[in-house]
Amino acid sequence: MKAIGIIGEYNPFHNGHAYLLEKAMKATEAKVCVSVMSGDFTQRGTPAVYDKWDRAQTAVQNGINVVCELPTVFACNSAEYFARGAVRILEGFGCIDYLAFGSESGDIDALSSASRTMVRNEAYIEQIAKELLKHGNSYPKARTMAARQLAPELDEALIREPNNILAIEYLKHIKNMRPVTIKRRGDSYHESGAKQREILTEQDPDRFEHMDQAYFSLVSARILQSDNEQLEEIFSAGEGLGNKLKNEIRYVSSTEQLIQRIKSKAYTRTRISRLLTQVLLGITEDTVRNAKPYIRLLALDDVGAKFIKEMKKNDSCTIPVITNINREKDDYPEIATTLATDILASDMYNIITRNDLYDYSDYIKAPFIGI
Repeated sequence: MKAIGIIGEYNPFHNGHAYLLEKAMKATEAKVCVSVMSGDFTQRGTPAVYDKWDRAQTAVQNGINVVCELPTVFACNSAEYFARGAVRILEGFGCIDYLAFGSESGDIDALSSASRTMVRNEAYIEQIAKELLKHGNSYPKARTMAARQLAPELDEALIREPNNILAIEYLKHIKNMRPVTIKRRGDSYHESGAKQREILTEQDPDRFEHMDQAYFSLVSARILQSDNEQLEEIFSAGEGLGNKLKNEIRYVSSTEQLIQRIKSKAYTRTRISRLLTQVLLGITEDTVRNAKPYIRLLALDDVGAKFIKEMKKNDSCTIPVITNINREKDDYPEIATTLATDILASDMYNIITRNDLYDYSDYIKAPFIGI
Protein backbone atom coordinates (compact mmCIF):
# COMPACT_ATOMS: atom_id res chain seq x y z
CA MET A 1 0.00 0.00 0.00
CA LYS A 2 1.84 3.12 -1.25
CA ALA A 3 1.90 5.74 1.53
CA ILE A 4 2.81 9.39 2.00
CA GLY A 5 3.69 11.20 5.19
CA ILE A 6 2.64 14.78 5.96
CA ILE A 7 3.74 16.88 8.93
CA GLY A 8 1.36 19.51 10.30
CA GLU A 9 -0.30 21.23 13.21
CA TYR A 10 -3.89 21.59 11.93
CA ASN A 11 -4.37 24.56 14.22
CA PRO A 12 -7.06 24.43 12.94
CA PHE A 13 -7.40 22.27 9.82
CA HIS A 14 -8.10 24.55 6.82
CA ASN A 15 -8.34 24.47 3.03
CA GLY A 16 -4.58 24.90 2.63
CA HIS A 17 -4.11 21.56 4.38
CA ALA A 18 -6.77 19.97 2.19
CA TYR A 19 -5.03 21.37 -0.91
CA LEU A 20 -1.66 19.90 0.10
CA LEU A 21 -3.26 16.51 0.81
CA GLU A 22 -5.13 16.43 -2.51
CA LYS A 23 -2.14 17.48 -4.62
CA ALA A 24 0.31 15.19 -2.82
CA MET A 25 -1.92 12.13 -3.09
CA LYS A 26 -2.44 12.80 -6.79
CA ALA A 27 1.26 13.45 -7.49
CA THR A 28 2.40 10.24 -5.77
CA GLU A 29 -0.62 8.03 -6.52
CA ALA A 30 -0.51 7.03 -2.86
CA LYS A 31 -3.41 5.16 -1.26
CA VAL A 32 -2.83 6.19 2.35
CA CYS A 33 -1.69 9.35 4.13
CA VAL A 34 -0.01 9.26 7.54
CA SER A 35 0.33 12.57 9.37
CA VAL A 36 2.51 13.55 12.30
CA MET A 37 0.77 16.36 14.19
CA SER A 38 1.81 18.65 17.04
CA GLY A 39 0.08 17.90 20.31
CA ASP A 40 -1.54 20.44 22.63
CA PHE A 41 1.18 23.09 22.23
CA THR A 42 2.35 24.42 18.87
CA GLN A 43 5.75 25.12 17.40
CA ARG A 44 5.28 28.82 18.22
CA GLY A 45 4.92 27.85 21.86
CA THR A 46 1.23 28.67 22.25
CA PRO A 47 -1.60 26.39 23.37
CA ALA A 48 -3.43 25.00 20.33
CA VAL A 49 -6.94 26.33 19.62
CA TYR A 50 -8.38 22.82 20.17
CA ASP A 51 -6.89 19.81 21.90
CA LYS A 52 -4.90 17.20 19.99
CA TRP A 53 -7.71 14.63 20.00
CA ASP A 54 -10.21 17.02 18.39
CA ARG A 55 -7.70 18.23 15.82
CA ALA A 56 -6.65 14.67 14.94
CA GLN A 57 -10.29 13.64 14.52
CA THR A 58 -10.95 16.63 12.24
CA ALA A 59 -7.91 15.73 10.14
CA VAL A 60 -9.16 12.16 9.65
CA GLN A 61 -12.63 13.42 8.81
CA ASN A 62 -10.99 15.54 6.10
CA GLY A 63 -9.05 12.76 4.38
CA ILE A 64 -5.97 11.98 6.49
CA ASN A 65 -5.89 8.23 7.19
CA VAL A 66 -3.61 8.09 10.26
CA VAL A 67 -2.69 10.84 12.71
CA CYS A 68 0.01 10.35 15.33
CA GLU A 69 1.42 12.83 17.81
CA LEU A 70 4.66 14.73 17.42
CA PRO A 71 6.05 14.69 20.98
CA THR A 72 5.98 18.09 22.67
CA VAL A 73 9.75 18.08 23.08
CA PHE A 74 10.04 18.27 19.28
CA ALA A 75 6.80 20.10 18.51
CA CYS A 76 7.44 23.10 20.74
CA ASN A 77 10.86 23.78 19.30
CA SER A 78 12.78 25.37 16.43
CA ALA A 79 12.43 24.21 12.83
CA GLU A 80 15.51 22.01 13.21
CA TYR A 81 14.13 19.95 16.09
CA PHE A 82 10.53 20.06 14.86
CA ALA A 83 11.62 18.58 11.54
CA ARG A 84 14.05 16.09 13.04
CA GLY A 85 11.45 14.62 15.38
CA ALA A 86 8.68 14.45 12.80
CA VAL A 87 10.82 12.89 10.06
CA ARG A 88 12.24 10.31 12.48
CA ILE A 89 8.69 9.23 13.35
CA LEU A 90 7.63 8.87 9.72
CA GLU A 91 10.85 7.01 8.89
CA GLY A 92 10.18 4.84 11.94
CA PHE A 93 7.05 3.39 10.33
CA GLY A 94 9.42 1.68 7.89
CA CYS A 95 6.80 1.60 5.13
CA ILE A 96 6.12 5.22 4.13
CA ASP A 97 7.25 5.94 0.60
CA TYR A 98 7.03 9.73 0.35
CA LEU A 99 7.28 12.79 2.55
CA ALA A 100 5.05 15.56 1.17
CA PHE A 101 5.27 19.17 2.31
CA GLY A 102 4.29 22.63 1.16
CA SER A 103 6.86 25.28 0.32
CA GLU A 104 6.94 28.79 -1.06
CA SER A 105 9.48 27.57 -3.62
CA GLY A 106 7.74 24.51 -5.01
CA ASP A 107 11.08 23.45 -6.53
CA ILE A 108 12.32 20.23 -4.95
CA ASP A 109 15.68 20.37 -6.75
CA ALA A 110 16.42 23.90 -5.49
CA LEU A 111 15.36 23.00 -1.96
CA SER A 112 17.46 19.81 -2.00
CA SER A 113 20.48 21.72 -3.24
CA ALA A 114 20.03 24.34 -0.51
CA SER A 115 19.67 21.59 2.09
CA ARG A 116 22.93 19.93 0.99
CA THR A 117 24.70 23.29 1.10
CA MET A 118 23.41 23.98 4.61
CA VAL A 119 24.46 20.54 5.84
CA ARG A 120 27.91 20.83 4.25
CA ASN A 121 28.54 24.22 5.86
CA GLU A 122 26.64 23.71 9.12
CA ALA A 123 29.58 24.19 11.49
CA TYR A 124 30.74 27.34 9.70
CA ILE A 125 27.22 28.76 9.53
CA GLU A 126 26.81 28.34 13.28
CA GLN A 127 30.18 29.95 13.93
CA ILE A 128 29.40 33.01 11.80
CA ALA A 129 25.85 33.21 13.15
CA LYS A 130 27.13 33.40 16.72
CA GLU A 131 29.21 36.42 15.80
CA LEU A 132 26.28 38.06 14.04
CA LEU A 133 24.10 37.50 17.11
CA LYS A 134 26.46 39.72 19.09
CA HIS A 135 25.52 42.59 16.79
CA GLY A 136 21.83 42.40 17.61
CA ASN A 137 20.62 40.11 14.83
CA SER A 138 17.96 37.52 15.57
CA TYR A 139 19.02 33.88 15.29
CA PRO A 140 16.98 33.21 12.11
CA LYS A 141 18.37 36.34 10.45
CA ALA A 142 21.91 35.54 11.60
CA ARG A 143 21.70 32.05 10.09
CA THR A 144 20.39 33.44 6.80
CA MET A 145 23.19 36.01 6.65
CA ALA A 146 25.82 33.41 7.55
CA ALA A 147 24.58 30.98 4.90
CA ARG A 148 24.65 33.70 2.26
CA GLN A 149 28.21 34.65 3.21
CA LEU A 150 29.40 31.08 2.77
CA ALA A 151 27.27 30.30 -0.29
CA PRO A 152 26.32 33.49 -2.15
CA GLU A 153 24.65 31.40 -4.86
CA LEU A 154 21.85 30.48 -2.43
CA ASP A 155 18.56 32.16 -3.23
CA GLU A 156 17.80 34.22 -0.12
CA ALA A 157 14.07 33.38 -0.30
CA LEU A 158 14.92 29.68 -0.06
CA ILE A 159 16.46 30.15 3.37
CA ARG A 160 14.23 32.97 4.62
CA GLU A 161 10.63 31.95 3.90
CA PRO A 162 9.15 29.89 6.78
CA ASN A 163 7.89 26.89 4.82
CA ASN A 164 11.07 26.75 2.75
CA ILE A 165 13.04 26.69 6.01
CA LEU A 166 11.00 23.74 7.27
CA ALA A 167 11.34 22.00 3.90
CA ILE A 168 15.13 22.31 4.02
CA GLU A 169 15.14 20.89 7.55
CA TYR A 170 12.93 17.97 6.48
CA LEU A 171 15.32 17.23 3.62
CA LYS A 172 18.27 17.14 6.02
CA HIS A 173 16.78 14.22 7.91
CA ILE A 174 15.12 12.12 5.21
CA LYS A 175 16.77 8.73 4.71
CA ASN A 176 14.39 6.35 2.96
CA MET A 177 11.38 8.43 1.95
CA ARG A 178 11.21 10.36 -1.31
CA PRO A 179 10.50 14.08 -0.88
CA VAL A 180 7.64 15.77 -2.71
CA THR A 181 6.89 19.47 -2.39
CA ILE A 182 3.71 21.27 -3.34
CA LYS A 183 3.95 25.00 -4.05
CA ARG A 184 1.88 27.02 -1.60
CA ARG A 185 -0.69 29.26 -3.21
CA GLY A 186 -0.53 31.88 -0.46
CA ASP A 187 -2.97 33.45 1.97
CA SER A 188 -4.74 35.29 -0.85
CA TYR A 189 -5.87 31.89 -2.16
CA HIS A 190 -6.07 29.80 1.01
CA GLU A 191 -7.31 31.23 4.28
CA SER A 192 -4.37 30.98 6.67
CA GLY A 193 -4.35 29.30 10.05
CA ALA A 194 -3.63 32.67 11.64
CA LYS A 195 -6.73 34.16 10.02
CA GLN A 196 -8.86 31.24 11.16
CA ARG A 197 -7.55 31.57 14.72
CA GLU A 198 -8.44 35.26 14.61
CA ILE A 199 -11.99 34.40 13.52
CA LEU A 200 -12.35 31.77 16.25
CA THR A 201 -11.17 34.28 18.86
CA GLU A 202 -13.77 36.81 17.69
CA GLN A 203 -16.49 34.15 17.84
CA ASP A 204 -15.66 33.04 21.39
CA PRO A 205 -13.60 35.80 23.07
CA ASP A 206 -14.34 34.59 26.62
CA ARG A 207 -12.82 31.16 25.95
CA PHE A 208 -9.60 32.56 24.52
CA GLU A 209 -9.29 35.28 27.16
CA HIS A 210 -9.58 32.60 29.83
CA MET A 211 -6.99 30.46 28.03
CA ASP A 212 -4.56 33.37 27.88
CA GLN A 213 -4.98 34.22 31.55
CA ALA A 214 -4.83 30.62 32.75
CA TYR A 215 -1.71 29.99 30.68
CA PHE A 216 -0.05 33.13 32.05
CA SER A 217 -0.88 32.15 35.63
CA LEU A 218 0.63 28.68 35.23
CA VAL A 219 3.78 30.00 33.54
CA SER A 220 4.16 32.75 36.17
CA ALA A 221 3.98 30.18 38.96
CA ARG A 222 6.71 28.09 37.35
CA ILE A 223 8.95 31.12 36.86
CA LEU A 224 8.50 32.18 40.49
CA GLN A 225 9.15 28.63 41.72
CA SER A 226 12.41 28.37 39.77
CA ASP A 227 15.74 29.99 40.50
CA ASN A 228 17.86 31.67 37.82
CA GLU A 229 20.03 28.61 37.34
CA GLN A 230 17.02 26.36 36.73
CA LEU A 231 15.54 28.83 34.26
CA GLU A 232 18.82 29.06 32.35
CA GLU A 233 18.70 25.26 31.87
CA ILE A 234 15.46 25.52 29.88
CA PHE A 235 16.17 24.65 26.27
CA SER A 236 15.41 28.02 24.64
CA ALA A 237 16.95 30.04 27.48
CA GLY A 238 20.64 30.83 27.85
CA GLU A 239 22.32 34.20 27.33
CA GLY A 240 20.61 35.53 30.47
CA LEU A 241 17.03 34.94 29.30
CA GLY A 242 16.17 33.00 32.45
CA ASN A 243 17.33 35.93 34.54
CA LYS A 244 15.24 38.31 32.42
CA LEU A 245 12.12 36.22 33.00
CA LYS A 246 12.72 36.29 36.75
CA ASN A 247 13.29 40.03 36.75
CA GLU A 248 10.29 40.96 34.63
CA ILE A 249 7.55 38.62 35.84
CA ARG A 250 6.40 40.90 38.67
CA TYR A 251 5.93 43.85 36.34
CA VAL A 252 3.43 42.25 33.96
CA SER A 253 -0.08 40.85 34.08
CA SER A 254 -0.28 38.94 30.79
CA THR A 255 1.78 36.75 28.48
CA GLU A 256 1.77 39.48 25.83
CA GLN A 257 3.19 42.05 28.26
CA LEU A 258 5.93 39.64 29.32
CA ILE A 259 6.90 38.91 25.71
CA GLN A 260 6.95 42.62 24.88
CA ARG A 261 9.30 43.39 27.78
CA ILE A 262 11.78 40.66 26.83
CA LYS A 263 11.75 40.38 23.04
CA SER A 264 14.40 42.24 21.06
CA LYS A 265 16.23 41.98 17.74
CA ALA A 266 18.23 39.12 19.19
CA TYR A 267 15.37 37.43 21.04
CA THR A 268 12.42 36.99 18.71
CA ARG A 269 8.77 36.81 19.78
CA THR A 270 8.65 33.16 18.71
CA ARG A 271 11.69 32.23 20.78
CA ILE A 272 10.27 33.91 23.90
CA SER A 273 6.83 32.36 23.36
CA ARG A 274 8.40 28.92 22.93
CA LEU A 275 10.59 29.49 25.99
CA LEU A 276 7.53 30.15 28.18
CA THR A 277 5.92 26.83 27.30
CA GLN A 278 9.24 25.05 27.79
CA VAL A 279 9.43 26.63 31.26
CA LEU A 280 5.89 25.46 32.02
CA LEU A 281 6.73 21.89 31.00
CA GLY A 282 10.32 21.79 32.29
CA ILE A 283 11.86 21.12 28.87
CA THR A 284 15.61 21.41 29.40
CA GLU A 285 18.71 20.79 27.29
CA ASP A 286 18.80 17.23 28.64
CA THR A 287 15.12 16.68 27.85
CA VAL A 288 15.67 17.56 24.20
CA ARG A 289 19.04 15.85 23.83
CA ASN A 290 17.70 12.55 25.21
CA ALA A 291 14.32 12.67 23.43
CA LYS A 292 13.32 9.53 21.54
CA PRO A 293 10.64 9.22 18.83
CA TYR A 294 7.64 6.94 19.03
CA ILE A 295 4.31 6.49 17.25
CA ARG A 296 1.43 7.67 19.46
CA LEU A 297 -1.79 7.07 17.52
CA LEU A 298 -4.44 9.78 17.94
CA ALA A 299 -6.91 9.03 15.11
CA LEU A 300 -7.33 6.78 12.08
CA ASP A 301 -9.96 5.57 9.63
CA ASP A 302 -10.55 2.15 8.05
CA VAL A 303 -7.78 2.66 5.48
CA GLY A 304 -5.42 3.77 8.23
CA ALA A 305 -6.33 0.80 10.41
CA LYS A 306 -5.51 -1.60 7.54
CA PHE A 307 -2.22 0.22 6.99
CA ILE A 308 -1.24 -0.10 10.68
CA LYS A 309 -2.24 -3.78 10.68
CA GLU A 310 -0.10 -4.39 7.59
CA MET A 311 2.82 -2.48 9.15
CA LYS A 312 2.69 -4.69 12.24
CA LYS A 313 2.31 -7.85 10.16
CA ASN A 314 5.37 -6.98 8.08
CA ASP A 315 7.32 -5.95 11.20
CA SER A 316 8.59 -2.87 9.37
CA CYS A 317 8.32 -0.45 12.29
CA THR A 318 11.58 0.48 14.05
CA ILE A 319 10.22 2.63 16.91
CA PRO A 320 7.66 1.98 19.68
CA VAL A 321 3.95 2.14 18.82
CA ILE A 322 1.64 3.43 21.57
CA THR A 323 -2.10 2.83 21.25
CA ASN A 324 -2.95 2.27 24.93
CA ILE A 325 -0.78 4.37 27.20
CA ASN A 326 -1.85 2.50 30.34
CA ARG A 327 -0.79 -0.85 28.93
CA GLU A 328 2.29 0.16 26.97
CA LYS A 329 3.95 3.14 28.67
CA ASP A 330 6.16 0.95 30.86
CA ASP A 331 7.19 -1.34 28.00
CA TYR A 332 9.58 1.23 26.52
CA PRO A 333 11.75 2.83 29.23
CA GLU A 334 13.77 4.66 26.58
CA ILE A 335 10.79 6.92 25.79
CA ALA A 336 9.59 7.40 29.38
CA THR A 337 10.78 11.00 29.80
CA THR A 338 9.58 12.15 26.37
CA LEU A 339 6.19 10.52 26.92
CA ALA A 340 5.89 11.99 30.43
CA THR A 341 6.33 15.47 28.94
CA ASP A 342 3.42 14.80 26.56
CA ILE A 343 1.21 13.66 29.45
CA LEU A 344 2.11 16.77 31.45
CA ALA A 345 1.46 18.97 28.39
CA SER A 346 -2.04 17.50 28.08
CA ASP A 347 -2.74 18.03 31.78
CA MET A 348 -1.60 21.65 31.60
CA TYR A 349 -3.63 22.20 28.45
CA ASN A 350 -6.73 20.79 30.13
CA ILE A 351 -6.31 23.21 33.02
CA ILE A 352 -5.88 26.08 30.57
CA THR A 353 -9.01 25.15 28.60
CA ARG A 354 -11.12 24.01 31.58
CA ASN A 355 -11.34 20.49 30.19
CA ASP A 356 -12.09 17.82 32.79
CA LEU A 357 -8.72 16.53 34.03
CA TYR A 358 -9.98 12.95 34.21
CA ASP A 359 -12.13 12.69 31.09
CA TYR A 360 -9.51 14.41 28.89
CA SER A 361 -6.48 12.75 30.46
CA ASP A 362 -4.03 10.93 28.22
CA TYR A 363 -4.71 7.91 30.42
CA ILE A 364 -8.41 7.95 29.51
CA LYS A 365 -8.67 9.31 25.94
CA ALA A 366 -8.47 6.73 23.15
CA PRO A 367 -7.71 7.16 19.45
CA PHE A 368 -10.63 8.25 17.28
CA ILE A 369 -11.67 5.53 14.83
CA GLY A 370 -13.38 6.90 11.73
CA ILE A 371 -15.03 5.18 8.81
